[in-house]
Amino acid sequence: NGTLKAGEGFTMKGPGTGAFFEEQNYVFVGKPNNGDISLELKAGSNYLLGNPYPSAFDADQFIIDNGRDTNTDQDITNSDSPANSNPTSTGALYFWNHWGGGSHILSDYQGGYGIYNFSGAVAAPSFGTDVQEVATGGTLTNRPGRYIPVGQGFFVVAKHTGPLKFNNAQRIFEREADFNSVFMRSDETEPRDLRMKIRIGFNSVNTIHRQLLLTIDSLATPSVDYGFDAMVLDNLMDDLYWIIEGENYTVQGLDGIDETTKIPLGMHVSNSGTNEITLDSLENATDNLNMYLHDKYTDVYQDLRTGAYQIELETGTYLNRFEITFAIPNTLTTEEENFNNLKFYYAFNRNKIVILNPNGVELEHLEIFNIMGQSVDAVRDLYQASYNEYEVNNLSSGTYIVQLRTPSGNLTKKIIIK
Repeated sequence: NGTLKAGEGFTMKGPGTGAFFEEQNYVFVGKPNNGDISLELKAGSNYLLGNPYPSAFDADQFIIDNGRDTNTDQDITNSDSPANSNPTSTGALYFWNHWGGGSHILSDYQGGYGIYNFSGAVAAPSFGTDVQEVATGGTLTNRPGRYIPVGQGFFVVAKHTGPLKFNNAQRIFEREADFNSVFMRSDETEPRDLRMKIRIGFNSVNTIHRQLLLTIDSLATPSVDYGFDAMVLDNLMDDLYWIIEGENYTVQGLDGIDETTKIPLGMHVSNSGTNEITLDSLENATDNLNMYLHDKYTDVYQDLRTGAYQIELETGTYLNRFEITFAIPNTLTTEEENFNNLKFYYAFNRNKIVILNPNGVELEHLEIFNIMGQSVDAVRDLYQASYNEYEVNNLSSGTYIVQLRTPSGNLTKKIIIK
């Protein structure tokens, strides 16, 4: 009995019969929209919008037009410090992609959000396969594109209370791609993006596949940037995300990377088991770019350009354990320089860990991990003498990682028990 506002998006229930992917026809009746359209957003809310025009519109221009400081009306998308702006929304567009299921109960929804902003696009997370383009039942989860077709709905996240605007300058003539999901575009339809893009993949214990995007752009900063960073909007049983200023993000823009750059990752898993972090793809990067997944708990650096990092994890949330780095610190291979000649080794003939501590470095504790990263033995009370021995108990033959912790840093070594 109400009035549908131009620019708002609407969800419609299915017929309740048949498979979720069967086509269902819905009809909008009314006059085509033209000209300026404005909607009021409330800070902290998610707003479902829709292309209000009888033509495609340009998502980049839409983000630019709404990237103005609501106090000064200054365009902040090309400023030197976009993180200090005051726009109405975050500058990210979220497109729902359904995997399966026929429930109208929100907690039972099977799907996720594809994302588009200035940094680029990522597909919705998929389920049941680590192939990003195909989710359960063969449903495509391709990346959203720059040009949004007629009638396509999407979410934005309101950062501040204020107006969000559509206008005719955002409209564009662009044919739809021949994909099952009309808001997905082929790469050939848009100008080539020459920026470096790093796509990190996460294959979870429950077969969720999530992809994260990191884009190098001179207009972005390490802080939260309008139009370059996109928060997590999904509620998945398992997930991986960038951590920026204490919040979880799927897309991140940075102005550059070097050997000192460290990019924090967060993860949660709802069941115990094996999880995997991979390099899904690397675009416009040099062959000599190094990239590592650093497990700070075991102090292991996995070269993602040569293989994935697999880890056995218990149910829980891990916000301070993982990070992406672009070099291995020298402290990992030159213990003498950084720990004042502190050394340890495994004496296999006596089945003991021997610690040599001639300079009296304070020792906190010793811990042993199996190759999957599980803690299998630990000694909490270490002697502070220059020579110490500790028995290795009840360990089967195999490869282990031993970590000696001190206030100055951790000393890590791989040992083989026969």
